[in-house]
Amino acid sequence: MSMKTQKGFSLVSAIFLIAIALLIVLAAALTMSARSRSTVQTLEASRALFAAHSGIDVAVARSLGGGCGAVPASITVEGFTVNLTCTPTQADEAPDVYNIFTLTAVASSGNFSSNTFVSRRVRATVTQ
Repeated sequence: MSMKTQKGFSLVSAIFLIAIALLIVLAAALTMSARSRSTVQTLEASRALFAAHSGIDVAVARSLGGGCGAVPASITVEGFTVNLTCTPTQADEAPDVYNIFTLTAVASSGNFSSNTFVSRRVRATVTQ
């Protein structure tokens, strides 16, 4: 074997090793990106849940103070739109009559087209 053949073989081996190293780095970068995106989505889902709970707190306070008419249709909590609904029901347990309010809060943010949409729903029932 001549010296030229051996030098050429070393160059091919070096290029092959560099290509393998680049593939490993690329795979690691894509994995980190996916994990980061997943973490952000989990955080936004938690924020939406807490916003919905805040909406329920507002709905409970307003419904107990003035019935379903006092519950606003929507509020904004930390960038989330929280839609509130209140359904009144009366329970007649002679001689007492109770008002029962079924409350729902749906907190949402983002949009589907950019994969940033998140929504959480919370329900509660209170008696007056």
